[in-house]
Amino acid sequence: MDKFLALTEEKRLTILNAAFQCFGKFGYEKASINDIAVAAHISKASVFQYFGSKKQLYIYLLEYCKKIIEGIFDKESLNSQTDLFDRILASSRMKMEGLQNQPFILQFITSAWEETSPEVADTLAILTEEASGFRNDLVLREEDALKFKNPEDAQPVFQMLLLMAEGYAARYRGAAFDFQAVMEDFEENIAILRKNFYKEEYQK
Repeated sequence: MDKFLALTEEKRLTILNAAFQCFGKFGYEKASINDIAVAAHISKASVFQYFGSKKQLYIYLLEYCKKIIEGIFDKESLNSQTDLFDRILASSRMKMEGLQNQPFILQFITSAWEETSPEVADTLAILTEEASGFRNDLVLREEDALKFKNPEDAQPVFQMLLLMAEGYAARYRGAAFDFQAVMEDFEENIAILRKNFYKEEYQK
């Protein structure tokens, strides 16, 4: 790994984008180190020299994505939002805008959600749990449930919105991603949920 980190930033990004693209397109099992090496314009031996194995490369990519995504969010701005739906919309915009210029990362993340290889299952399970905790801390507040007609609906609605967001990403996997259109559609669905689940005095 030290040899990889010693490369120029441009070279590192070329290798990472090649790996994101290959794993995102083919999944863990079918993506090959040779494909990644060809896409990155380096030798197959260099990939092993930098990362040790395909599994270690994949894990590095997962950790890299985690850092990138967590760094996208402005927590102070989100904390200033007093409404659950407003925080969800704001955090979604931050993520969309942060990933607009990194399509290979988005493709890789979407692929990782669907990954079933037992070789990386444990790592994915840990990172999925950590991501869930991060999302909850980012947007959920204890008082959010008080605005719902039925307070027990708050958590299921939040999970529904997460699944909706994953669905948007899956729909555009490997295709041109129209971030503005996605956000407009997402906002319309948020408005419907707000109208149907919130008490009348909290509807906007």
